[in-house]
Amino acid sequence: MKKILRKKFILFAMSAVTILLAVLVGAINGFSWIILDHQSSSLLYALTNRETPFPPGQSPNRQPPAPPMAADMIQSARFFTVHTDQDGRVLEVDVQRISSVSAEQAVQYAELATGVSGTVDHYKYAAKQTDAGRILFFLDTSGQLWVFMMVLSISSAIALVCWLATLLFVILLSGRAVRPILAGMEKQKQFITNAGHELKTPLAIIQANNDASTLLYGETKYSKNIQLQIQRLDALTMNLLTLAKLDEGARLPAENLDISDLVSGMLAAYEEPFAQRRITLSADIQSHILMRAHREAFLQMVSILLDNAVKYTPEGGTVWFSMKQAHAALDFRR
Repeated sequence: MKKILRKKFILFAMSAVTILLAVLVGAINGFSWIILDHQSSSLLYALTNRETPFPPGQSPNRQPPAPPMAADMIQSARFFTVHTDQDGRVLEVDVQRISSVSAEQAVQYAELATGVSGTVDHYKYAAKQTDAGRILFFLDTSGQLWVFMMVLSISSAIALVCWLATLLFVILLSGRAVRPILAGMEKQKQFITNAGHELKTPLAIIQANNDASTLLYGETKYSKNIQLQIQRLDALTMNLLTLAKLDEGARLPAENLDISDLVSGMLAAYEEPFAQRRITLSADIQSHILMRAHREAFLQMVSILLDNAVKYTPEGGTVWFSMKQAHAALDFRR
């Protein structure tokens, strides 16, 4: 039992830690991507809102005004432009600000850029309309991807280290954490066992006195009620002892049962309670269904189902009870 509780405690604790770390890593990298994407979009906006991009080495003071820090951003940016006429024919290609793209490749990227803005490969583009046609600005975002992957790798590595450290910490403390639970369960089990055994003695005395009274004065309605309550208490006592045994890992003795006959007999005993509430009981029980089970436990399960049917079915309603050979399962509908 201790090992099972420790495993459940570790599983629950690590599931919570895993979810927390996954949310943190996802949030960190999600915000990182949003920030990097916003930066590249801002830079692309700064490019498209200038009359011409910076030629290499040209001072920003000779260009039209730009947003703060836009000049420095543009100077360090890697981009190329493709100028086309109204019919889409290429008029001019500028690849001076990037070394990894040739003029022919720039034209190919321009042919793939069909919208006003978007992404082609790892280049984010935006189009600017002019009197002669339009200018396509292609911004290299490979640096953005590299930064994002670096942040993702570092945050994932830190999360993994934290997860392993937490796992070690939880394993070391799991024994101490489940100790109070085990102590409570042991006390509860001991109480159930003691109560079951202690109840047997007064029940036996009451049974003996009731039998003696019946012999001396004959059977009366009072002696019948006493006998009935003794039987109920005796059944409850046996259930308590059975629960104690099950907590200790013991198995209930099983036997081969013809559950069709058992259920049919129980349905006959419940005809009166159903009749009192004008409930129609319709039974469809396949004959000679065999199952290996504990007799009393099986009967108790069926009695609980029937008791609930009597209790919760509206007066004048109908209860269908069907039992067929299908993995020895009960089909119970109300």
